Amino acid sequence: MSEDDLPYQIRVTPAGDLKTIGRFDFDGQLKSTMIAHPKLDPVSGEMFAISYDVIQKPYLKYFKFSPEGEKSPDVEIPLPQPTMMHDFAITEKFVVIPDQQVVFKLPEMIRGGSPVIYDKNKISRFGILPKNATGAGDIKWIEAPDCFCFHLWNAWEEPETNEVVVIGSCMTPPDSIFNECEENLKSVLSEIRLNLTTGKSTRRPIIPETEQVNLEAGMVNRNRLGRKTQFAYLALAEPWPKVSGFAKVDLSTGEIRKYIYGEQRYGGEPLFLPREGAEAEDDGHILAFVHDEKEWKSELQIVNAITLKLEASVKLPSRVPYGFHGTFIGSKGLQKQTW
Repeated sequence: MSEDDLPYQIRVTPAGDLKTIGRFDFDGQLKSTMIAHPKLDPVSGEMFAISYDVIQKPYLKYFKFSPEGEKSPDVEIPLPQPTMMHDFAITEKFVVIPDQQVVFKLPEMIRGGSPVIYDKNKISRFGILPKNATGAGDIKWIEAPDCFCFHLWNAWEEPETNEVVVIGSCMTPPDSIFNECEENLKSVLSEIRLNLTTGKSTRRPIIPETEQVNLEAGMVNRNRLGRKTQFAYLALAEPWPKVSGFAKVDLSTGEIRKYIYGEQRYGGEPLFLPREGAEAEDDGHILAFVHDEKEWKSELQIVNAITLKLEASVKLPSRVPYGFHGTFIGSKGLQKQTW
């Protein structure tokens, strides 16, 4: 999946290989690109997505799919200029759409530059839109100055204060992953509160400044997506851009527990797999690809998410590239795929 195209459908063959079927348009229903991170509601089974265009209006559209794959009509969301949106978030009632300071200016390509630039004059904001909205009139925009999150890990509602809480990694400089930058990139795990009554926002780093590390690529327990979660499992991007391990972060206290792969061993994003029938949010395992640069060997590590102890490893016949951004499919999922 990539936000500049339709999704691509692949299948796993009986031999374990991957075969590309082709672009997937949901039986002709999807006629535009789709964001790389659609959200699957764990309760309703609906899938939510957005699509942006960098050339013509409308620059942004929102839509959803029923559990049976039926697409809703597009909701066209007016934007003054095309904006880079790699991710968004959902809560029980809303979708949370970031309209941030990284924008597209295609004429920059003619001058030999990147079309993705940081607009210092723009004020970042988040749009709160009801999931069942049929028009953009219901969206509420709340400004969040100097905030750029490439990924949003989760969001939820807090009715007592009428706030939407967003958990994301705020990057500075915002355009450093798109353009050459002499500054050191920082990716700070942050809690952003959007008050629906006052229209104001607040932002705070979740981890104390004395323990601050770059956290990028990861997830929460997907069985609780859109609901208040206690933990997030994120890659330790240290030394940037290599990943030396992962962190389990308590989002309420800021406590961080690290799992380090070892000397000259690096990996990619961690995936949290809840144990079947688990009641505790962190009852499950964390899966991560690890490569030993000294021995030039790779493995899949399976770590207990509660104790952070290695429970098993699977030796791999070839290396999985750093930065691989994907998922795991279980046996039940394979049984459901269309052959």
